[in-house]
Amino acid sequence: MLFVTISQYLAIACLSVLCIWYIDHRWKRRKWYSCAKNVPGPYALPVIGAAYHFLSDPSRAKWRRHRKLINSSFGQKALHSFLPIMAVRSGDLVKDLQNTVGDKIAPLYHIISRYTVELTFQTAFGVNMNLNSIEGKLDEVIDKMIELLTERILKIWNHLDIIWYLSGKQKEFQYYQNRLREVVNEVVKRKMEGERSKDSETEIEVANDHENLPRSAAFLDSLMANTDLDESEIKDEVNTFIIAATDTTAKALTSLFAIFGIYPDIQEKVYREVIEKVGLVGDPTPEDLSQLEYTERVIKEVLRLFPPGFMISRYASGDIDIGDNITVPEGASIAIPILQIHRSGEYWEDPLKFDPDRFLPDAAKRHPLSYLGFSHGPRNCIGKHGNSYS
Repeated sequence: MLFVTISQYLAIACLSVLCIWYIDHRWKRRKWYSCAKNVPGPYALPVIGAAYHFLSDPSRAKWRRHRKLINSSFGQKALHSFLPIMAVRSGDLVKDLQNTVGDKIAPLYHIISRYTVELTFQTAFGVNMNLNSIEGKLDEVIDKMIELLTERILKIWNHLDIIWYLSGKQKEFQYYQNRLREVVNEVVKRKMEGERSKDSETEIEVANDHENLPRSAAFLDSLMANTDLDESEIKDEVNTFIIAATDTTAKALTSLFAIFGIYPDIQEKVYREVIEKVGLVGDPTPEDLSQLEYTERVIKEVLRLFPPGFMISRYASGDIDIGDNITVPEGASIAIPILQIHRSGEYWEDPLKFDPDRFLPDAAKRHPLSYLGFSHGPRNCIGKHGNSYS
């Protein structure tokens, strides 16, 4: 007589459940697999797959409503009003960088990250953040969150929730996320109660010294003025904006300064153009910035070789025929490898060479979507012009 142990029963039961799940999984996604078999690339394994999964997007209707609201806070008029603050904060950044002269190693990204956090809070939220306070160190919190997110995206075994949890990374990420939420909650609370701390009053007083800086231009003010958003939605938008705005700008500026160090001739040409077009006295105007043609090409080339968002994902809202008997099925997640596109010899001659002149009008005769420095389409970077100004 064959005696079956409890462990064997459990093993058989688990295997049976797994088989049933896999059959159901394949059947429900039979159209996806049928379309995907024509796409060159690695086979997508169950559970792990072969794609990157990012944070979920809001529903289309909700996203459109929020995007329309947010767009008004980042139009040209609003961004122009931020220039005086950007000029002041840029001066502070220059002083911080000057203090590192002579040091063998300078924490460049950390210094710039503090600048972008302060700038974001002052322009977008109308709040002057004291990064040396108990609610400070926010730049370090954001850096750590980005580091953990990147680690989960790039290491496929971290896509499995159980592995991510057992590694302790989920707990660590939750810790930093809670710290960020505490700051966001405090900022929104101050705004909703109409309170201003001593620091905030100082910030507003400085801002009002510039007649072109209406306080209504603040992103957070626009969110709170909209009755369609509840407090939770406002906090979610602020949370997302902080991560998106500060890290990308800091990485872009860090890459730009690194290029200046590697290519002093390019740095000198940018410096000469700024002196000639903007000068050393007074704040830059939108008209001044529009004349910095060479500087703009340098920035674009930096974003081509070192895009802060090296990959983005999109959701197929319908079947997409991309030719060669390949169809992207509705509901599929699409990973767009911006870094690979920007460094592809198919679109760029000598792609790893730093050459700002590849963005001259006469030279830019390539596919219009071969450059995605700020993404493309309705979900492109909402702070495109703001990042360029920074």
